[in-house]
Amino acid sequence: MKPTTLLRLLLPLTLGTLPTPTLAQHASTPNGCTAGYYPGRDEVIYTVPYTYAQVLSIIGSYRNLTWSGNPPDTVQLNGTDNTVGTTRTYDTHGAHVIETITTYSKPAAGPYVEIHTLAPLSIPAANNVSFYADYDGTTVTPVCRGQATTLNLTIVFCGTNASLSASVLHATHLQDAVTVGVFLGGKNFSTCAALGNGNGTGSGGNSSVVPFTGDAGRLSAHVGALMVLGGVAALAAAVGV
Repeated sequence: MKPTTLLRLLLPLTLGTLPTPTLAQHASTPNGCTAGYYPGRDEVIYTVPYTYAQVLSIIGSYRNLTWSGNPPDTVQLNGTDNTVGTTRTYDTHGAHVIETITTYSKPAAGPYVEIHTLAPLSIPAANNVSFYADYDGTTVTPVCRGQATTLNLTIVFCGTNASLSASVLHATHLQDAVTVGVFLGGKNFSTCAALGNGNGTGSGGNSSVVPFTGDAGRLSAHVGALMVLGGVAALAAAVGV
């Protein structure tokens, strides 16, 4: 969905600010999903060497999804921007997307938290896989004493093919995070010390491709089906599948 960019480096970060996700609203089977759907979870954690305010200048409007591949004015809202209960609709990769805010917090000092539901949709380009989510959340946290920012994109979903759904979602969310950095100048994060903040707290180490942490499996088995999605070929090459 985004311009293909070599992904450089990765920092796991424990985020205690995310509420515990559930899959209750659609529950009709013991696994918590509608019949024919199976549960999964995916998490992308990515750090950029830009301030919290800079990152929010890119992602801080629910209506603006240019960082997720949607041109300006292609996202429609049924209510007020950045408000719980507001639904946005847009089209991407042949799918009609409907997302409704359930939690929204944007304090000046962070962390930023935006959680929404995702109505059932299908992706024709990925074997028509279908999925939905009661928890699709983005948390943005300043680290390195404010000199860098970590994005956490976590989704708890139900899919007709949990592994393929997780692969699609992981590739999409990872490119979303990378694109935020690209929009801000394309610099790569390595460590807090490299930013001149050796005593900083938060992330450290490399920031490249984030390991696939979804319950549904690794990004490998269905890479062939995903090649039609923008940038996935580069992602597959980067992780060596």
